[in-house]
Amino acid sequence: MQRHRHQCKFENPIFELKNGKVAYSNKTIFTDVNWRIDNGQHWQVKGPNGCGKSTLLGLIFGDHPQCYSNDIQIFGKQRGSGETIWEIKQHIGMVSSALHLQYRVNCSAIDVILSGFYDSIGLYQKATAPQLGMAKDWLTILHMEALANTPIKQLDYSQQRLLLIARALVKQPTLLILDEPYQGLDYLGIRLVRNTLELIARENLSQLLYVSHYHEDNLASINNYLEFVANEQTEGYKSVIS
Repeated sequence: MQRHRHQCKFENPIFELKNGKVAYSNKTIFTDVNWRIDNGQHWQVKGPNGCGKSTLLGLIFGDHPQCYSNDIQIFGKQRGSGETIWEIKQHIGMVSSALHLQYRVNCSAIDVILSGFYDSIGLYQKATAPQLGMAKDWLTILHMEALANTPIKQLDYSQQRLLLIARALVKQPTLLILDEPYQGLDYLGIRLVRNTLELIARENLSQLLYVSHYHEDNLASINNYLEFVANEQTEGYKSVIS
């Protein structure tokens, strides 16, 4: 597990949004969002449906149209200074129920993890020996060594979700984003995935940005919170940091 310890490549801040605002002609999503992520900080983003959690992720990724009208610094660069979306995304691991639904290729468990090196759905090129070693390490961490050659569709849904987490982590990203990671899972599946995320945070295997609006989803190793609350002045939302 030692060689999978998180090592950030960037100086502080990893991400900073100053006076963030997203609004359309007939609706304000959020205003006055001031948020900074430094090295070593795990964060949870909370708030009701429709408050702007997914919009905020879009500002981080750079694929939201208003990301260039906001004052954003990410991975040592000012947004809009010539960086590409790919340059940003190569430092981010992403897990979501939407990705799970998109992953329809019925490849083996180890190939799912290996596909993370190429950000692909399925594996279409021969992995290197070091890459194969990293993928096997993650199967060991997840206690899934015996399932290495099992097709993903033959595994429980929660085990599939774990493989997607390993897929996101195998390239050792600066930030691991988990967007509602328990969606679609049953009670036992939620416990399995939550325990894994707690292990990742506790052992510093990655730096988590964890999006979930349920209080019972809180992780013991996360002590930084950004919560969206109603902003009566704009009829949208604003952020509270705790």
